[in-house]
Amino acid sequence: MTKSKIQIAILTLGLLTIALGIWTMLQIQTFILPSWHLVLILLPITLSIAFGLGFLAKKLFKLRWHTLTITSLIMTIVCLTFYISEYRPSYTIYIPDNYAGEVTLLVSKETNNDFNINKFGIGYINRKTFKNGFHTTVIKNKEDITNQIKNYNRGAYFSAGTLNLSLDYVTFTIPSYKENPAEISFDELININAIDTTRLWTK
Repeated sequence: MTKSKIQIAILTLGLLTIALGIWTMLQIQTFILPSWHLVLILLPITLSIAFGLGFLAKKLFKLRWHTLTITSLIMTIVCLTFYISEYRPSYTIYIPDNYAGEVTLLVSKETNNDFNINKFGIGYINRKTFKNGFHTTVIKNKEDITNQIKNYNRGAYFSAGTLNLSLDYVTFTIPSYKENPAEISFDELININAIDTTRLWTK
């Protein structure tokens, strides 16, 4: 294989791994900004640094390869490393057909996750999944509505009442095309047995 063909192959590999890196960033479930903001912010910075390093490597080591080829090698290493570090298992969350509003995944002491959301928007996530992170597919009315979920938020709840609960959770909102449904407090959900407190992991 000639030198030019090798460089073309490296450039192609670089483009493919950049696409993989962009896809990985878009899968990240952010708690503040939408994931595409990560792409807009991090991608130009990473490309600029990689190009700078490629230029320096070419000058310092007197390489005959094009700067873009060296940049592609650097981006390939960076994007593959990023993909491996950001790998998370994927789970499917099932929403009741007529439900809209906030969904809460309470951290449980169980081994398995329970992502079959009840009619009050409650599901259960185990400590390992909560700690390590995860990717989701959200299903409602047998349709994938994942793209409608704007962001995910983590929170904590403390009750000084007779139950004396202190727990963690993840929330996200199922959009409603009608008036937003009224939110029900944790205390009310516990009182009406919408939350099974025996399943919860408490601090």
